[in-house]
Order: sequence, then structure tokens, then C-alpha cells
Amino acid sequence: MKKIIALLSVICFISCQDKEVITTLSGKIANAESKTIKLEGLNFSKEINLNEDGTFSDTLQLDYDGLYSLVLNDEKQRFIYLENGFQLNIENNAEEFEKSFTFKGSGSDENNFMSKKHQVIESIYGKMNDMEGVKPLFTLDEKAFIEKNELYKKEILKTLDEAKLTNQNFVKLEKLDADYHVLKLYEQYPSYHGYFTDNREFKASESFPKVGTDFSLDNEELFKFSNSYRNLSGSHFSEKMYSEADSTKTPIEKGFATLKTIKSKLIQSEMVKNMMYELNGTTPNLEAVYKEMLSYSIDEKYKDKLTEKFEILKGIAKGLPSPTFDYENINGGKTSLESLKGKFVYIDVWATWCGPCIREIPALKEVEKEYHGKNIEFVSISIDDQKDLEKWKKMVADKELKGIQLFADNAWESDFVKKYAIDGIPRFILLDTEGKIINSDAPRPSDAKLKELLKEVGL
Repeated sequence: MKKIIALLSVICFISCQDKEVITTLSGKIANAESKTIKLEGLNFSKEINLNEDGTFSDTLQLDYDGLYSLVLNDEKQRFIYLENGFQLNIENNAEEFEKSFTFKGSGSDENNFMSKKHQVIESIYGKMNDMEGVKPLFTLDEKAFIEKNELYKKEILKTLDEAKLTNQNFVKLEKLDADYHVLKLYEQYPSYHGYFTDNREFKASESFPKVGTDFSLDNEELFKFSNSYRNLSGSHFSEKMYSEADSTKTPIEKGFATLKTIKSKLIQSEMVKNMMYELNGTTPNLEAVYKEMLSYSIDEKYKDKLTEKFEILKGIAKGLPSPTFDYENINGGKTSLESLKGKFVYIDVWATWCGPCIREIPALKEVEKEYHGKNIEFVSISIDDQKDLEKWKKMVADKELKGIQLFADNAWESDFVKKYAIDGIPRFILLDTEGKIINSDAPRPSDAKLKELLKEVGL
């Protein structure tokens, strides 16, 4: 009998513990066109069904306490804060998605604060959903920009104090997030200000705030909580990859060296994702690099994408026939790769919303001018969405873009883009006179190595 009682006690203890780690999400999304919503986090994704009236209820076992994204569709997403054991009720009207959130139950205090935080951000910075939204902020001069960020910190800390939250760990992390929020903006300012003011040479003054050299990539608790810290970690990691400090190493080699300094497996797994953009058909020891990147990841979805890209890259090695295209030409009709046989072809894959792409335009014009009349065609393929077709036409006209200007048929999902495994732009490709690949990730027009490459092939 004692053994039975002891066993029952163990079962009860385990059951009670299981109940403590279950998180419940329930509520209603009114006027939702979708039949589901998604909850997404770090290595976490869960689809939740919506009933006919928009109500929903689901239980979750979370991998961590921290920031998650509630996703209705591509345009309607919202960060929420979750802890194991929360029983959070969410009410929202999809027609006023950003403004209509209300929260009840355990976790409501933290998430109602996050709604107020969103309001503070919008009241100080405006809507920052796209390039047009951030333009007024980043065209400010340094003094006004700093004042704007100091005002944000003051207001967010005031709002946090007024909320009188009992979750002291949440309060601690929100205070840190305020610091990293403005640090992220300070880091972005020089390049964005230069872009919006059409000053490619712009550099911030020596006294302008910047991320210190002591920035740590190893704060896992903050990484789970703060989107600003995640963004800064990613850009800091990329900065190390592309640092000119050691010109004998490739960005991939520098990336692996940095990964080895990070103790957190979770952060390693997230940072290695930044290296996928460097993986291309010209990568030396492609298979070995692919396997080492896999070893750092704990994200099964990323592993699948990495494997898919690896398989594609094996098919676009130097000397192999290039994937083809047949796209709309700015001058009317279509232009195919087949029609350009007999000439070398330098392809620029770009989009009107891509700042780095636009920064390459002056250099591309200079290269086109220098090689005018030689046996080479310069082809620019826009991967803008179909809805931005007229915007593309206007930019081609306004910036007097030369060469062959084409518009891809399905943006990122265009066949040519997918067969080259293009996941970042601008992307440049050089083909020979037979349509075979010389370099599937050719130097940019602003890079002196492009002319060296063109000289090598006899141009």
C-alpha cells in the first residue's frame, strides 16, 4: 500500500508540474479573413485555428520565456510577451489590428504595457513599417536625431514606471531593451541618413553615439526578450564577418571564428543564419562549409532551407549553363537570355526598395559607359512586387537607367531567382557568350575586382 501511495504521489507531482508549464492562449480576432493565426518565436512555430466567429483557444509548451510574434498575415503581425504558465486572453479587431489589442488573464499586465510601448514608439517616431515611414526620422540632423532618441528613453521609462508591474524581471529587461532600441537606431543612422539625403559619403561625427567594442553576443536571456538586441547582435555579427581587419580570411571564415566565441547555442544557431547569404556557387569547399554551418544550427526549418540552397548551388557552379529568363522589357515586349547569346552578360538583380542596390547605380552607369560598344550586355532584373510595376518604370526613367531593364514575373519567387538561390540583393552574375556561368556571385560595379574579372575574360 505504501508503494502505491508513493507512486500516486509521484504521478501527482509530475502532473502538477506539467500543468505549471502549460501556457494557454485564448480570445477572439474579429473580422479576420484568415482561418488561422500563427505564433512564432525562436525555433518555435504554432498554427492556431480560428473558429467561424474568430474565437480561438490553444495550449502551448513554450521553449522559453520571452518575445513571440502573433501573425495574422504578412502585413499584420504583433510582438507579444509570453511565459510558461501564462493564461492569456487576447481580443483584437483585424480591421484595426495595431490599435485594438486588449489583454486579460495572467500575462495581461506585461502585454498591455507592450501596447502602450507601441503607442510611445509611434508617437515619437511615427509609423516605421517601411522605407517611407522611417524617412522623416533618418533625415534629421545628428542633434535632432539624438534628442528624439533621448525623448523615447525618457517616455518609455516613465510609461514603465506608471504601469507598476510586479514582474521585476520583465521590468529589468524592458529597461535594457530601451537602451538597445536607441543603440540600434544609432547604428542604422549613418547609412540610412546617407541614403535618404543622397550623400553616399556621409559619416557621422566622432561624438555621435555608437555601439561599443565591448558589445556582447552572449546575453541569451535578453536575446529571447528584445528584438532590438537581436537586430544589433545580427548586425554586429555581420560587421565581424565583413571586417577588413584580416583580409586573408573570407567572410565565411570570419563568421565561423566569431561563432566559436559565442557560448549560447541558441544565439549561435541564430547568428549562423547570417552566413547563408555568403553561401553561393563560388564558395570554396562548398560541402564542408555547408556541413559546418549545419552543425551550429538547432533550427530544423533553417537546416531544411540550408540543405535546399546547398542542392541548388551544386547546379550553378562555374562552367555550367545558366538558368534562363524571359522577362518584360521596359521598352516593351520581352527579353530572354537566349536572345543575348554571343555576348557576355552581366546581370544585376535588384529592387526599387533596396538601398544597397540603388547605391550601386552610379557605379553601374560608369561601368556601362566604359564598356559601351564592347561584346557585353548589362541586364538589370527588378524583383519588385507586381503592384510596384509603375514605381519601377518611374525609377528607371527618373534615374535614367541604362542597359537592358527587365521586370521579373514573380518577385522573389521568380524561377530565375530561385534557381540561383538568391536570398539577398543586389546580386550580380557574369555569364559567357554561350550563356554559361563565369561567376554566379560576381563583384559589384563599385568593386575594382569587377574590371579585373572582365579583363580576365578578354573584355
